[in-house]
Amino acid sequence: MTTITLPQNYGLVLGVSLGAIPLLSWIHGAIVTKLRRPAKVPYPHSYASIEQCKENALAEQFNCAQRAHANFLENAPQTMLYLLVAGVKWPNLSATLGAIWVFFRVLFLYGYVYSGKAQGKGRFLGGAFWLVQGALWGLSVFGVGKELISY
Repeated sequence: MTTITLPQNYGLVLGVSLGAIPLLSWIHGAIVTKLRRPAKVPYPHSYASIEQCKENALAEQFNCAQRAHANFLENAPQTMLYLLVAGVKWPNLSATLGAIWVFFRVLFLYGYVYSGKAQGKGRFLGGAFWLVQGALWGLSVFGVGKELISY
């Protein structure tokens, strides 16, 4: 049987992984919902067509918000897992990296939806989230590998 002892500051990891990241997901969803009606994109359609975007700037903004949300949903689950795993070994570093990841994801969302740059190019404002996500992955792999080697 394996016993996992959680470090003293693991609550910080849980706060970021199970608090801040899901909260940001909710914010993404709220923005998409708020922009749907002015964009005139009815359910069940996920995106406005090219024609709708040419006629209505809010349709383009809706598409950017929808894509920012989709990108978030594509990256959040593994980031949460990386945080939870790496945090067992390095809770302070992992929680800090997780908070930085959330910060860059907020910049990504803001840049994508509200910067006014064509084709959502404002998203590059927060693109450094990829580096932070990679660092969390690396910590996870290193931490697990270190444990496996010590057996």
